Amino acid sequence: MTLHLIKAIKYAVATFFAIFLAQWLKLDYAVSAGIIAILTLADTNQQTVHYIGNISLAMVLSLTVASLLFYYFGFAVWVFALYLLITYPLAAWMKSGNAIAPCAVSVSHLLLDQTVAFPDLMNEFLLLLIGTGVALLVNFLQPSHQKEMAQLKEDIEDRMRTVLCSYADQLDQASFFGQDRFVITLHELSQLIQDGQHLASRENANRMNQDTLYYKQYFNMRQAQTNVLYQIAESLQRLDQKTSQHQDLAQFLIHVSEQLNERNPALGLSAELDQLIHAYRASELPKTRKEFELRATLFAILTDCQKFLKLKKNFYYESNFIYSH
Repeated sequence: MTLHLIKAIKYAVATFFAIFLAQWLKLDYAVSAGIIAILTLADTNQQTVHYIGNISLAMVLSLTVASLLFYYFGFAVWVFALYLLITYPLAAWMKSGNAIAPCAVSVSHLLLDQTVAFPDLMNEFLLLLIGTGVALLVNFLQPSHQKEMAQLKEDIEDRMRTVLCSYADQLDQASFFGQDRFVITLHELSQLIQDGQHLASRENANRMNQDTLYYKQYFNMRQAQTNVLYQIAESLQRLDQKTSQHQDLAQFLIHVSEQLNERNPALGLSAELDQLIHAYRASELPKTRKEFELRATLFAILTDCQKFLKLKKNFYYESNFIYSH
């Protein structure tokens, strides 16, 4: 079901029930409750709640100012214009200027009926309460993106395994594929992560719970790891000769690809990486400038691997903290 169709259904349902409830309560101008419901509905629950705050503040301001003006100057069109001249700047100053239009409609009801009696003011407040209340309830019908995010998580980890295995192949077999192969795969990985971040942001705006916060942090962690993978890809392009250390690093990258699950704290991988770094430092010193450059590049890759694992380790402990509170 497309987002446009979902929004159309929400508009129709909210409008129908708002008008029906207003008519059932025998309120005047019942259709206004439906209009308020339409204007209140937003893409996320957070946006809806924010607009309800704006329109409530603007309505109190509008009815107060309009009542005073109508009481002292009479029910004339120029008084209605004066009301707008006074109220809109105040509403804009209070960050509620986007809600002045439905409030002006409510004030126009007072102008048409030529009254500022308490029952008429309550009629407008009840229309506001019904319209915003129904909109808020209907907006809770937002579809969940949990399944899509779970699938994206699997796709991201599969694509990340492919990248790491490609890096290992280049190191182990001295088969230099060229940067384009890596860049294309990394771009695809980044796009998957961006899709996940977008869904997580929408879900977080609609359902503030542990699962949505978890996915938001998960996709951010994977994006940071992908940035590290870009750096490793650049370093690999400088390894135009195979050395004795290549195979050990390739094997380590294979191990990383096998333990990508976010529930793994990567403690074993960290220990393996420390041993690898120690072995590199204990190995024979480079004798030529070329060997020195290759050694420096390998150490740069090892440093990036440390960053990669640290991101995963930090996420592991942060996610455990989320679920423990």
